[in-house]
Amino acid sequence: MKDTIYLDSLPLKELQTLVLEAGLEKFRAKQIFQSLHKHRNTSIKDIKGLSARDLNWLENEYALTEISIAHVVRSNKDGTEKFLFRLEDENLIEAVYMPYKDRTSLCISSQVGCNMGCVFCASTKGGKARNLSAGEMVRQLYSIEEVTQSSINNIVVMGQGEPLENYTPLVHFLKIVSDPDGANKSLRKITVSTCGLTDKIYALAEEGLPVTLAVSLHRTTDESRTALMPINRKYPLKELLQSIKYYKDTTGRRVSFEYMVIGGENDSLEDAKRLKNMVKYTEAHVNILKLNPIEEYVLKGDPMAAEKFCKTLHSIGVYATFRKSMGQDIEGACGQLRRKFKAGDLKQ
Repeated sequence: MKDTIYLDSLPLKELQTLVLEAGLEKFRAKQIFQSLHKHRNTSIKDIKGLSARDLNWLENEYALTEISIAHVVRSNKDGTEKFLFRLEDENLIEAVYMPYKDRTSLCISSQVGCNMGCVFCASTKGGKARNLSAGEMVRQLYSIEEVTQSSINNIVVMGQGEPLENYTPLVHFLKIVSDPDGANKSLRKITVSTCGLTDKIYALAEEGLPVTLAVSLHRTTDESRTALMPINRKYPLKELLQSIKYYKDTTGRRVSFEYMVIGGENDSLEDAKRLKNMVKYTEAHVNILKLNPIEEYVLKGDPMAAEKFCKTLHSIGVYATFRKSMGQDIEGACGQLRRKFKAGDLKQ
């Protein structure tokens, strides 16, 4: 039995190959692609410009991705909305919509769960069920744009999962959403987050896709980073920094270090100096974050430690940005809503 091919998971070039192999004219692929990604049709029968015979062939041979909104939580403080999606196989994923004064931003998931094992993250508790298809990633965007009646300016692949572990669907997603015949989103306003899979960082650098790469750094020594992020055993800091430098040199795109501060653990002057050396080598920008605590990993130390560490960095010549957490009153961190829903703590 062959695997189902989902039309909305295919970039335009792959659709062109598909229709040519079926004996159709090449331009039919563009008609299909525009119908799915520009006009946002959710049924094959609604694809415009095809004959009844061709539509019947598509319906018999292929499918479209189906996801539905299972739950929405809205912040009373900053307008953030957290969406829980139910997939066709009943798995659950999350996406977060964040409205700002000058833009709208969307954080989407790339996997069902995560197996990276970062101790501070709710998404990894329980492991990874499976990867998402490009269509499942795309449909998060389309569904939220429809519900919020907004056009998303910025996309962040930083929700559940490690995007670079789901490499091919991620690249397909990037090509689909940036295609002028589809959603036409700017790749320069898309950020891909990673724990630091260096082999995939090298591969992404070669794709010719000018996205921003955000690396979850959080610690400045291998010993402390491995305790927090087990992936560091496989991809230690020296190797990670080399891949980041390669990404910057190859793409011309500056990488961002995501650095979550826990007072007394990673905010010393020595940490700041080590981080300065990393920035000097890679030319990366530093985003300073506060922990959004989960049950297994709660906030420790000085609650103002993140702001203070940002000032310390400034004092030694490192430009860093303190990032205000959005959706704190709705537990906006990755995986928290899905976890509560599965546990029965929310009305289903």
